[in-house]
Amino acid sequence: MCKTKREAEAALAALRSVLAGLGLELKQAKTRIVHLREGGEGLDFLGFHHRHVRLTGPRRGHIHFLPCWHPREAMQRARERIREITDRKRLSQPVEVIVQDLNRFLRGWGGYFRYGNSALHFTRISNYAVQRLALFVAKRHKRATGYGLSVVVYMSPNRMGLITIEGTVVSPRASKPWRAKPNAAGERRR
Repeated sequence: MCKTKREAEAALAALRSVLAGLGLELKQAKTRIVHLREGGEGLDFLGFHHRHVRLTGPRRGHIHFLPCWHPREAMQRARERIREITDRKRLSQPVEVIVQDLNRFLRGWGGYFRYGNSALHFTRISNYAVQRLALFVAKRHKRATGYGLSVVVYMSPNRMGLITIEGTVVSPRASKPWRAKPNAAGERRR
């Protein structure tokens, strides 16, 4: 956000001063000045990884922007949470309860991470939730994993009520606003 390192250091000092006046302080381990340059390391902020990217091509010209996506740790935590929800310790609970818990998690996780360049990650997490639910159903019926997959994906018209978060990502574009602007009726346009 600053043009020079000196400006960045002055901004950081001003921020520390403002926070000190409020009785707060920055955490040293999480505070640093980063030069966002093409091919650079980027930074993690509020669960997203940001990195400077330059797009080139005949239709694009030279566009510089700052895409964001969630880091590997967020994906790993999501898989761990899905694994907890579908753990064999919960086999005595009805499948509907497991699906409810999965849906609650997927809605929350998807709602938080939907603003970014995360479409591929959303597909992977949705597929992982389906696989884990299929495994849960198979174990519950003491059958092979293929049985659970056929029940969840093929026999059930709506994947047993499991939602999908695929297609819900709002990807920022270098030359377009992040969110759709409301029309005269207050509805969002795409």
